[in-house]
Amino acid sequence: MIALMLTLLLVNCEENKYYEANPGLFNDSTHGSIIGKVLQHSSHAKVIVSQVYPVDSAVIKEADGSFEISGLPIGNYDVSVRADNFRIYKLCNVMVQGGGNTYIGEIDLSTIPDLVTSHYPEDLAEIVYNNRYSRLTISIIFTQPMDRESVEKAFSTYPPTEGIFHWGQYSEAPSRAYYADKAENWGFETGATITTFSNITAFSYQMAQKDCFVDTTYKVVLSTQASDTAGNKLRFPLEFSFSTVQSSSTQNGIISYPSHGDVEVDLITSNGIQITFPRNMDRVSTENAIHVAPVSDIMYLWPQKNQLTLYTGGVLHADTEYSITIDETAEDLDGIKLGNPFSFSFKTAPVSVTSSSPRNGELFVSPSAPIYLYFNTYMQKSTVQNAFSISPAISGTLDWYYDSKTVLQFTPSQSYRYNTKYTVVIDTRAKDIFGSPLKESFTFSFVIRPE
Repeated sequence: MIALMLTLLLVNCEENKYYEANPGLFNDSTHGSIIGKVLQHSSHAKVIVSQVYPVDSAVIKEADGSFEISGLPIGNYDVSVRADNFRIYKLCNVMVQGGGNTYIGEIDLSTIPDLVTSHYPEDLAEIVYNNRYSRLTISIIFTQPMDRESVEKAFSTYPPTEGIFHWGQYSEAPSRAYYADKAENWGFETGATITTFSNITAFSYQMAQKDCFVDTTYKVVLSTQASDTAGNKLRFPLEFSFSTVQSSSTQNGIISYPSHGDVEVDLITSNGIQITFPRNMDRVSTENAIHVAPVSDIMYLWPQKNQLTLYTGGVLHADTEYSITIDETAEDLDGIKLGNPFSFSFKTAPVSVTSSSPRNGELFVSPSAPIYLYFNTYMQKSTVQNAFSISPAISGTLDWYYDSKTVLQFTPSQSYRYNTKYTVVIDTRAKDIFGSPLKESFTFSFVIRPE
């Protein structure tokens, strides 16, 4: 009898060991398992299964983050995952069926504390900041009404900054207010309906202008001293950082005007050829790194530290492809080289007459009206005179309109005939200052008013 009892005890022990190693294999028609995986393998997260009160729990495997809770009676369960320095993960109404496994997927634990809904800027964000009148803004939305005094004491930045807390506001951009105490709330969204002095779930911290810098990484900390109005504190600190970049136009790369591949580019532009960098550049190394074809005497102008204008010494050559390359030796103000060459090219428009006065098809023109010819570039007057004709013929003079070099005025020496159609032709003998001819003849007609 004693021997039989020892044998049964040994068999039962072996079964228990096998059950512990393979718990899912012992589910029956009225029991099942909840399985899943936590991506933070080394977090030592604890998985808790509840039905109003906790029913069972398991610690994830450090090797792969997997977990399995077996032998659960059929029914719906709430699953929560807890780990130090991670937000509590909750999944409600997980259904367990008999004899099977319910897989709840891969769980990615958040580093945002439980009382926090979201924050601006996001962690590791880059904020374009290069505006004289802007202030950097940090915003946080909470899940519960917060104790304002505890939150303000728990809030800090590095580098240290001074600023003003605007409660009940949430911003997603640097503020544009000229003065910190101005009533203007442009750029803000309300983050709460304020029903009492304390029932506020959002704030925006507007940094003092003296502490707002470009090319700077800011770290933001909200310590566990922060609590809601019920006295619940953050389980772990909220920490995130963001960086300010220097360009008001681009943060991802170099942009140009004209853009790469543009055609019919104006021959006269007050903007010149513009290049905008994502960082403030060293002028000497950048200018030495620039190569322009066709070769011309380039003048360099810097409207801003990250914006360069190339002036080719006058109007652009007509019907010409320009190519600009900035080689890798160009440096920013921190001495960091561009690293890779940047090139772009564009093609200019041909010489043309852009418009006339009188316009083509105009009626009731004054018998003494001068004729104006508008070109898209500087022209040689003598060549335009040779290319100009009017029918029926009428004598007159052709001169620059106020020395514009792009507008020629034909003044008739006598009046046009009433109720008569006149046709003007400027043929391809007209040339610009570089000798490029009009690409195609320009013809227009008008009618003089009746007497």
